[in-house]
Amino acid sequence: MKHRYITLLFLVLAVAACGDFDEINRNPNNPGSVPPEMLLPPIISGAAGAMTASGSRAGQYVQHLAWSGGTSEGDGRYNLTGASWREEWNGAVRLIKDVNQLKEIAIATDQPQYEAVARVCKAYILSLVADAFGDIPYDEAGMGNLPGLEFPRFQHQQEVYDHALGDLDSANHLLAALPAGATVRRDILFNGNPAAWRKFANSLQLRLLMRQSARVDVKARVAAIFDNPAGYPLFTGVEDQAVLHYNNETDVYRWYLTNPPADGSGVNFNDNARVSDVLVDLLKRDDDPRLVVHAAPTRASWMAGGALEYRGQPAGLSTAEQDELYASTGLTFDDFSVLGKRHRVENRAFLMTHAELLLIKAEAITRGMIAGDAAAAYRDAIVASFDKWPPRDDAPGITGAMKAAYFARPAVALDPARALVQIAEQAWIDAFLNGFEGWSSWRRTGVPAIAPGPSVLSPVPVRYVYSDNEQNNPGLLRWVKENMGGTMPDHNVKVWFQP
Repeated sequence: MKHRYITLLFLVLAVAACGDFDEINRNPNNPGSVPPEMLLPPIISGAAGAMTASGSRAGQYVQHLAWSGGTSEGDGRYNLTGASWREEWNGAVRLIKDVNQLKEIAIATDQPQYEAVARVCKAYILSLVADAFGDIPYDEAGMGNLPGLEFPRFQHQQEVYDHALGDLDSANHLLAALPAGATVRRDILFNGNPAAWRKFANSLQLRLLMRQSARVDVKARVAAIFDNPAGYPLFTGVEDQAVLHYNNETDVYRWYLTNPPADGSGVNFNDNARVSDVLVDLLKRDDDPRLVVHAAPTRASWMAGGALEYRGQPAGLSTAEQDELYASTGLTFDDFSVLGKRHRVENRAFLMTHAELLLIKAEAITRGMIAGDAAAAYRDAIVASFDKWPPRDDAPGITGAMKAAYFARPAVALDPARALVQIAEQAWIDAFLNGFEGWSSWRRTGVPAIAPGPSVLSPVPVRYVYSDNEQNNPGLLRWVKENMGGTMPDHNVKVWFQP
């Protein structure tokens, strides 16, 4: 009997010890689940990073920027393969995995504000990917860690837009139903304000609707949003627009100059990336004050100490063609404008601007989708684009006097005979360094007129090529066989939204 009691006591102690052992071996730094807000900063930062990275690639295709001859054979002269866009594809997939987790945790813990934010982030990120690559996975994106979803199902770009719009609409309703005082913690985009996320969701809906307007009739859906500000609040000023503010000491804005040169210019005159002649000439045409924001004066004129000159770089030149340009004009490497000082001291990434929304409104009025004053919306859009660049002591900005001088020019008013061209030009200018948006606008409208370099045999790229790794994906191979005639598309095959 005594042995039985001893054995029983031993078992009780063993069970208790195992329980204590389990408690001891729980790592507080690696919890089984995390609060949803912990996932939010890297998602937002990653989304903004994907957009800003497009400034030097898609932004080069659409000729916001151009590299001096021969220094960017891959992008500038279109020597492109699936390896060219590997990270653009893989980076988005990594982000969507986190977005999916954010949504799952939000639903499981009954925190609808984070579900709404997850839906907005998914729609934003995958709309960039769809605009660049065309047909992509949407419903099953980022779910490769789940059994049976290792190779997600691809979907037509139109279906991707429909599902993204559905996510944005759901986010709008989720955010509208939040109780008073609800907040979004660790929100580095809108400082915890659910109403701001709601305005972003609805403004982004209009971007996606207008993007596909050459392919489907979006009039009723556009009107339903613009004509119902209570149900679909939108950006109403530059203070509402989706802008990520970086801390340039810890999380550097892409274009920030970390080591300013000793010459006091505040720019990198040795940069092979130049502001394009298309942008410089367009801004010069109307004495647009954004010229001094976006472009630096040439080093030659700055060093001379006299009148400052701004000159854009022609796109797509070979080394020989660049040398010929120098020889025939007497110009040198120092006679072309690099990125302006304002961008080199900035810390803001513009995901979507108030100016873009107002230009969408001006276009919708011009095309008879909604009622209103197109000229007023157009003027307000330009003012909003100027107001992105208020005066500051250490770099050029746009003053009230500069705005007044610009609008005093009769040629800048909206002309009904060429209104859509003017609106598209302003959209392209406002999107400077947001390469995805400028490139998408140009592919939809054909404005402004751009051309490849003289010896570039390919037209201007109109899509990213699926990553070389992704081209081995059985899901993509099956999709290409069933929907693309069995031929993997290259960078000259239009995506669906293009007319």
